[in-house]
Amino acid sequence: MTTYLQTHRAQIWRNFDITLLALVAILTIGGIAMIRSATFESPQLANLPFVQIRWALIGLAVIFVVAAIDYRYWKAFAQPLYVFVIVWLALVFILGAVAFGATRWVDFFGLFFIQPSEMAKIGTIIWTAEYFSRNREHIKELKWVIASGVYSGIPAALVIAQPDLSTAIIIIIIWGAMIFAAGLEWKHIALFVGIGVVILPFIFLVMPDYQRARILQFINPETNSGAQYNIQQALISIGSGGLFGQGYNHASQVNLRFLKVRHTDFIFSALSSEFGFIGSMFVVLMLALVIIRILRVARTTTDPFGGLICYGTAAMLFYQAFFNIGMNMNVLPVTGLPLPFVSYGGSALLTFLFSIGLVESVALRSKEQQSSYQ
Repeated sequence: MTTYLQTHRAQIWRNFDITLLALVAILTIGGIAMIRSATFESPQLANLPFVQIRWALIGLAVIFVVAAIDYRYWKAFAQPLYVFVIVWLALVFILGAVAFGATRWVDFFGLFFIQPSEMAKIGTIIWTAEYFSRNREHIKELKWVIASGVYSGIPAALVIAQPDLSTAIIIIIIWGAMIFAAGLEWKHIALFVGIGVVILPFIFLVMPDYQRARILQFINPETNSGAQYNIQQALISIGSGGLFGQGYNHASQVNLRFLKVRHTDFIFSALSSEFGFIGSMFVVLMLALVIIRILRVARTTTDPFGGLICYGTAAMLFYQAFFNIGMNMNVLPVTGLPLPFVSYGGSALLTFLFSIGLVESVALRSKEQQSSYQ
């Protein structure tokens, strides 16, 4: 019996997607290198590369631990996880630390800060996957789809109240991508799009002033030229990189600190200035390959729950990268969304690596499922 279990486990681990792990590792290591360059000779930020290394090592362990756990166990924990995330999001308003005009972090016994809204992304992937894998026969019934929207809308509303509109949008996008993957009918898609268009003006009116200002400045930059400083410097940084860039740790806009928040929101501009068009496109290609590998796992699994986990993870990574790069290039309004695996941020990096662990768990057991269905 012991020999059988050991053989079975060895066979399962043969399905581990080494390529996916390698792509993620390259992006994460490259991100740490960029954080070091962006914070070089800045005393207040000097420790950030080492903090990111610590989170990356923790995240690497998390990938293997989560992959080792059969992802199907998460079905049983979907409801408790939902309650846990809601409680943590509510605790932000009681125990949260205020930074940049928002209350988004909880001080964990003075050791580090965690961002509960990042938990909500993983939670949305898991509980939406569980909901539609359990109610597959009701995907064509509008009331079940609306119920799932309310289900994910509650944590999104709590995130908006922090206020953190950009993360709330990602939560809704994850939900939307997953219900589309689950087989939502086109007439219902058209209905949701129509509702979204109708309520957009009301959302705009209830936004905090600074969020409204960002949108207005994006539409008409001349309304407040001072507020456009970061975007202008980001565009100058991207343009200054040319084809091959100015070299690692030699970009003028970064070294002279004209480019602000260059280790988080505008790290894409920083790497573009150092490595040029070729370097920035390499990062985009790597992100695209990560998403393609995840979608490949989604297509190979026969389990709807596992497939939806993969689709939700792919949607999260794609749209976060899309919004971050679009903001850097001034084709989208400024948001606080990090570039996956590259931007500084422990909570965000751990979220991305945890989700990769979930995908690896699905990959490990995809062949096992195929044999059981044959």
